[in-house]
Amino acid sequence: MRNLILTLSICFIYYSDALSQDSTLTYSAELQAAASSQNTPFWLNANQYGAIPVKGSFLLAKGGIHKIYNPNNPRFLQWSAGAELIANAGKNPSFFFTDLYLAGKAGPVEVSIGQRKEFTGLSDSTLTSGPIAMSANFRPYPKIRISTPDYFHIIPASDIISLKFSYSDGLLGPAKVQYGNVKRVSDIYLHHKSIYFRFGGRKQKLNLFAGFNHQAIWGGEDKIFSSGLKRPEAYRYVVFGKPWQFSRVGNHFGTIDLAVEWKFTNWTAFLYRQNIYEDGSLSNFSNIADGLNGFRLKRTGYQSTPFQLKTFLFELLYTKSQGGTVFDFATGTFGQDNYFNHYVYSQGWSYRNRSLGTPFIGPKYLLREKWNTATSNYTLNNRIIAYHIGSSASINKINLTFKGSYSANFGTYASGFRHAIHQTSLLLTAESPLPSRKKEFVNISLAADIGGLYPNNAAVMIGWKRSGFTE
Repeated sequence: MRNLILTLSICFIYYSDALSQDSTLTYSAELQAAASSQNTPFWLNANQYGAIPVKGSFLLAKGGIHKIYNPNNPRFLQWSAGAELIANAGKNPSFFFTDLYLAGKAGPVEVSIGQRKEFTGLSDSTLTSGPIAMSANFRPYPKIRISTPDYFHIIPASDIISLKFSYSDGLLGPAKVQYGNVKRVSDIYLHHKSIYFRFGGRKQKLNLFAGFNHQAIWGGEDKIFSSGLKRPEAYRYVVFGKPWQFSRVGNHFGTIDLAVEWKFTNWTAFLYRQNIYEDGSLSNFSNIADGLNGFRLKRTGYQSTPFQLKTFLFELLYTKSQGGTVFDFATGTFGQDNYFNHYVYSQGWSYRNRSLGTPFIGPKYLLREKWNTATSNYTLNNRIIAYHIGSSASINKINLTFKGSYSANFGTYASGFRHAIHQTSLLLTAESPLPSRKKEFVNISLAADIGGLYPNNAAVMIGWKRSGFTE
């Protein structure tokens, strides 16, 4: 994998000078300061690509520079690159890159090397509570990826059927192991693939979407298990989901997604559903109740009034079923899916202590102390009913964003709460451009957690940002 990265890097650098006119240079800079209680409130730190700390008050500086593809350039070959650096000062100081990548595109197909902020699944990308399988909740990890960033036409000269796909393999680093011959392995990996179809052209009122994503954390099988698979053979089992020793190689998780979009004169309605699959429960519909349901209404027409509602979103996340209460090899009944936990890797479905999927299923250390019992599992709460609302609006030049969620939490099948634990989390952000400075904005955010799952948290965050194209 490292040799492939080096080879592709040399190829992209070789072409960069020849294709330099095919990209556009952008920059961004941001400063944030937050005064917070014990923890940073849920919606202030969730789905921020790991940039916002989870503990207490902090200062944050962010700077980025990106070369993006030129949409007006007809050349078949183009290239892009990006770097975004985060520096946090607080209880746990940190300094890291979110984006650090190099990419090249031949027609609609892109190959990229490195780490970058990405989004997977059919849902809203800004106000959502987060796709179930792969959200914006975790810090990007280094990988090699081949994909089509946008939908491309299957039928020449017609956009009635389009698709986009992605295939990647990335490095997550060392991992603790809680089952097998060793307690730790030096490297584990994240395999990802997805394909999505769109039926209906851009100018048609009705568009239908369908697709799936599949991910698996794996690695160290030859050390963890006696007579375990060597890495090349283990990789083939991971990619195709082949059974091995009455189980799967690695920790698999994904969703099957469906969506419909209807374009009105001034609004677009988007309805979507993500169905969870993990260990075969979906094949017999035993966990069909689990999934994410969402509805978004987005303004596309102009409104000449001081107040404008731009987007409204409602989501319902349900994960209580998990295939039922029975897990029995003899009868082939595989319930108790135990989302985001894994019997081999103690980090479960996470990277750097942040959930790869929906942030509603989070790490145990964020819970109130009375729920954080001694266990090697990543999460102690994955049976959830959550309602989420998001909206964006503007009053004159002030942009407003609201996120609010209410959840009933039932723990896990192995360690359920005695009764449902209720939790409410809120976030309100106001942003305004600075007078006579079109590229600069100031913002203020108010956030709070109220309920029995997390400690009661509150925070205020103020910030400044600037972005644009270089001259």
